[in-house]
Amino acid sequence: MEIESGWRALTADDLPAVAALARRCLAADGGMPLAADPSFLARRFAADGGLGRVAVDPAGTLVAAGAVRPQKTNGVRRAVATGLVDPAHRGRGLGTALLDWLLDPALVGADRVTLETEALTDPARDLFTARGLRQTFAEDVLRFDLAGAEPPRIDLPAGLTVRSWSPELVERFFAVYHDAFAQRPGFPGWSVGQWVEWTTDDEDFRPDWSLLATDPAGADLGFVTAGQGWIVQVGVRPPARGRRLGAALVVEALRRMRADGSAEALLDVNVDNPAVHLYRRLGFTDLGRRARFEPAG
Repeated sequence: MEIESGWRALTADDLPAVAALARRCLAADGGMPLAADPSFLARRFAADGGLGRVAVDPAGTLVAAGAVRPQKTNGVRRAVATGLVDPAHRGRGLGTALLDWLLDPALVGADRVTLETEALTDPARDLFTARGLRQTFAEDVLRFDLAGAEPPRIDLPAGLTVRSWSPELVERFFAVYHDAFAQRPGFPGWSVGQWVEWTTDDEDFRPDWSLLATDPAGADLGFVTAGQGWIVQVGVRPPARGRRLGAALVVEALRRMRADGSAEALLDVNVDNPAVHLYRRLGFTDLGRRARFEPAG
């Protein structure tokens, strides 16, 4: 089926159709469920200073959409781009045409464009590679079906206790986070205030599901933070690893979610993080992969 009148600029009136397109892509490709949320899409396809374009078929259905938005980082003028192509219209050059348009940094006065996808497929990876892009980040999106199964029983190591998030414990949570993640690639080096804002600045954050594990001597060894429907972050101090503490914290958070009526719990984990094997053993299943690509060199 040919595309009616080629491409045109995306407008705010197109956002409901973009959401419908995202749902069709999500059903076919898997990936981050949030990617079809209208507010999530608005931040990407209708960002201040950004540009977007769409393609519509003769029946009036929006079958492709892309957008690029400026992002200033450490004085470098960057842009972030994203695109969607209807599964029923792939293989006809839409993705290639959209990608070539998105990769032009001059569109929003940038020096460099980062491409992001919430549902990476093999054909998309091949196309990105053919256009000289290299993958710089990838996470697997996993799901635990709380409505269908109880979390496995994994007890805390002997003598450890857990306490829920509270203002009095914020700096202790942060200290464990810092020690658990400081040696990993891409560690942002946040202050306690920056990390706490990132963790709690969401109406879905659940302090009662966010836990700090402490040994009998009062040393904090591990933590988990959670929001409605999400395991947000899990960390264990290096000397305490190998005792299934991370697994026990995740399971306890899942139990609390299930007791409060949650139907599912999602998490994302870097593809290079061996913890992904732990989550799958606990009963999490794969939904898809999200990734970022940048021009090589």
